[in-house]
Amino acid sequence: MKNLVYKEFRLAAHPTNYIFLSFAFMLLIPNYPYLVSFFYTTLGIFFMCLSSRENHDLEYSLNLPVRKRDLVGARILTVCIFELLTIVATIPFAVLRCTVLNTSANQAGSMPSLAFYGIAFLYFGIFNLAFFTAYYKSPEKIGRHFALSSALGFLIVAIDVVLAHAPVVKDVFLTTDGSHIAAKLVILFIGIISGAGLTALSYKIGAKSFEKYDL
Repeated sequence: MKNLVYKEFRLAAHPTNYIFLSFAFMLLIPNYPYLVSFFYTTLGIFFMCLSSRENHDLEYSLNLPVRKRDLVGARILTVCIFELLTIVATIPFAVLRCTVLNTSANQAGSMPSLAFYGIAFLYFGIFNLAFFTAYYKSPEKIGRHFALSSALGFLIVAIDVVLAHAPVVKDVFLTTDGSHIAAKLVILFIGIISGAGLTALSYKIGAKSFEKYDL
C-alpha cells in the first residue's frame, strides 16, 4: 500500500491538488460561505481522476502485481491526505478570522469554529461516498459523478447557511469564544466519526464495484 500511495503522489496527483491548498485564505473573506473553500479540494480530486483517465493510469495500474481493491484504497487514502492537509491549512486562517479579524459575525454561514470543522469533515465524507462509489463503477464518466457529488456538497453548504441563521442553534455556529463549547465539541466529534465512516464505506463499496469492472 505504501508503494501504491507513493505512486499516486508521483504519477496521479494533479498540480491543482497542491495549488488549491492555498485557497485556505478564503476563510478571511468577510460574509462568505467558508465551506466553499473545501469545494476546491474536491475539484482538485476531480482533476486528479480526470488526468488519470487521460493518461491511462488505470490500465497501467492494473498491470501491476496488486489487487484491484488495493488500487482503490491507495487512491482514496491519497485523497484523504489532501483533504486533511486542506483542513490543517485552514486552521491558521480560522484562528486569525476568529481573533484579530473577528469584527462581525459571518452573514453567509457559520464562523470557522470547532462546529464548522465538524461540518467540514462531514462534507468530505459525503463527497467521498458519492464520488468514489460511482467512480469505481464507471471510471470513464467522471464529469457526471463529480457533478452529482458537488451538488450534494453544496447541499451541505446550504444547510450550514441555514443553521447559522436558525434561532435555536445559530449561536453554536456563529460564536467563536468559549461559549457553547460542549455543543461545538459534540458536532466536531460527530463530524469526524461520520466523515471517517462515510469514507470507509466509499472504499468498501468502491472496491467491490471495481473488482467487477472490466476495462
